[in-house]
Amino acid sequence: MKITITVENPTPEVLEKLLALATTPTAVVTAVPDDRWTPERARSYYDRLPPRAQQILIQVVEGEGECGADELKANGRSLRGSTGAFRRVLSEGKRTGLWPDALPVPLRSHIVGGQLKKLEMPGCGSEQYPLTAFEEALGDLVPRDR
Repeated sequence: MKITITVENPTPEVLEKLLALATTPTAVVTAVPDDRWTPERARSYYDRLPPRAQQILIQVVEGEGECGADELKANGRSLRGSTGAFRRVLSEGKRTGLWPDALPVPLRSHIVGGQLKKLEMPGCGSEQYPLTAFEEALGDLVPRDR
């Protein structure tokens, strides 16, 4: 049996009491902060993206967290409207209670002089960096020959 409890903006005291309540000799308890991507959240997010946005996300994961706009547009592929899906799908998931409100958008656009230069996963080097969660979630879709 699996029980999922969501506590928004918990105080340290509440977390301590909740974890104490959940500890039994056979229990395995894990706590995932609301602002972190997990492989489960990442796969659920990917599955809800439109096909072109899915391709872009795979390219960013293949690029170890970033991908240049020229590479994304290779072979005449367009980015028009595709990058907006990342925020839209996340917002819809938050609104329906699928994901916590504090979960950040996994991709950020870098625009220089009005031109998109690259897409990257924000937070490199921090606990909020989503690359590892997306690599695990999309491992069956990302080629391993890098």
